[in-house]
Amino acid sequence: MRDTIIQLAEQQLMSGGYGKLNFATIAKELNTTRANLHYHFKNKESLAIEVTTQYGARNIAEFSYLKDTFKGNFFGFIGAMDNSFWPGSGFDDPKACIMLATDPDLPAPLVKLTQELYQKVGGMITEIIREAINNSEIREDIDANREAIRCHALMMGIMTSSQHYPSVELAKTQLGGLMIEWANSLK
Repeated sequence: MRDTIIQLAEQQLMSGGYGKLNFATIAKELNTTRANLHYHFKNKESLAIEVTTQYGARNIAEFSYLKDTFKGNFFGFIGAMDNSFWPGSGFDDPKACIMLATDPDLPAPLVKLTQELYQKVGGMITEIIREAINNSEIREDIDANREAIRCHALMMGIMTSSQHYPSVELAKTQLGGLMIEWANSLK
């Protein structure tokens, strides 16, 4: 029951942020009572924290998997990252925490969780860029920290911008490949 509650809560968070998270809707969908949900989660915030924690762990694991899979292949990694933004890639939808992080009613513990997730991703990007410099895949005069910030901003921009297109296909057509273009600029 707990896992099903978390799955439904994640769907609600992804469809509209913290404000969409609703115990009554989840209870109705599970044909149970709100009291039963409260047995598993004290309140909306505790449920959102659990959802965000699990979502973050999955995303870090997926990012780590890509990093390990393409170790020593910076351009392969960036190509896989570029592809991971789109449905059908086999990766979690990375846009969920963007919705959370920009929600004005978000409780402080959730803000902290989303910030920590993106800081971990930023740290991993910095590592990958440093490895690419050390392996002579990209120019050695590059400031790894600055390029990691640029890459992270580009990733966030792609994820945010993709939500403003009338279709995922159009977003992918127009935004897909931007990560690869950025990476090629570092040669």
